Amino acid sequence: MARRNRVLAFAGAAVAAGAGIAAQRTVINKRRRTDPERDVPLGELRGERQRTFDLADGAHIFVEEFGPESPRGALFIHGSVLTTDVWHYQMQGLPDRRLVFSDLRGHGRSSPKGDASYSIATLAQDLKATIEEVGLDQTVLVGHSVGGQVALQLCRDHPELMGSAIKGLVLVNSSYGPFTETLVASGMVARVERLTRRPLEVLGKQHERIEKLRKLVRPSDAVFWGVALAAFGEHASPRQIDFTYDMLANTPVDVIFDLVRSYRDFDMAEELDRITVPTLVIGGTHDRLTLPKASHYLASHLPDADLHIFEGCGHMTMLERHEELNKLLENFLSRTLDTQTTSKRRAGSKR
Repeated sequence: MARRNRVLAFAGAAVAAGAGIAAQRTVINKRRRTDPERDVPLGELRGERQRTFDLADGAHIFVEEFGPESPRGALFIHGSVLTTDVWHYQMQGLPDRRLVFSDLRGHGRSSPKGDASYSIATLAQDLKATIEEVGLDQTVLVGHSVGGQVALQLCRDHPELMGSAIKGLVLVNSSYGPFTETLVASGMVARVERLTRRPLEVLGKQHERIEKLRKLVRPSDAVFWGVALAAFGEHASPRQIDFTYDMLANTPVDVIFDLVRSYRDFDMAEELDRITVPTLVIGGTHDRLTLPKASHYLASHLPDADLHIFEGCGHMTMLERHEELNKLLENFLSRTLDTQTTSKRRAGSKR
């Protein structure tokens, strides 16, 4: 009798689980059918000008551009496990400006990743080389997530560029320090990260085997909800969620492990007062990868910063709230690039 009850309970649980999965699939399919972004050709735009240049350590850096060939323009740096494609809505949303987009080493078309130690400092040197390669005499660096950290690192390592080549920064869903400190449940994540450092190092050496296994894993409803929860706010576009997963899935495993290691050593919490150029800090109330507190900290500790937090937005502001973000970018670019000098804002004007 007891065995029969266990079998019935198991069968009931299986039916309930199956019903739950079916319900989830119905919800996802309905969201996809009614998604206003469903026909947007994400990932299909290519620059009017493209190039790949080589670095001394063997890395290749891919760059593409839109707009006039001017010595002044914006340079966009994507976040980890993404590519230049993430800036789809910005590529044609800021007309009459020179816009430069670059893949981080090891990402997208910037392959191979080269022999240099993979770190935020190395990526910052790549950024400096990119500025020089494309001939930007005056630029605003627009960095998302890790891309914002790279921009901050470049300013710290080369202060002589601030005010001359670098006219301003836009930090989109970015952080002042290790992401283990600004994630949801950051305390627990930090402890786990410290405990698993050695296992991660060992696991990282098996990246080829992991890559083969990864290719066998197919996208599922669970993956969809996982990406939606981690990277997006409520009611996000399914097309944008799928697109983000595709970029993540195409990032080589060894690069992902390199990035995890690189996060550990970045910390500018006590050095932000050295970043003197005008800065626009962008965050989202529902960002679970970089909590809004990180954006507030940046804005309150940078000498010349404006803060804008998007209500209901997650980590992918350039996708989720692209129209509003583009307006903010255009206003900031007008203030920093369209005038020969930029005056300091009055004290207490942060919002």
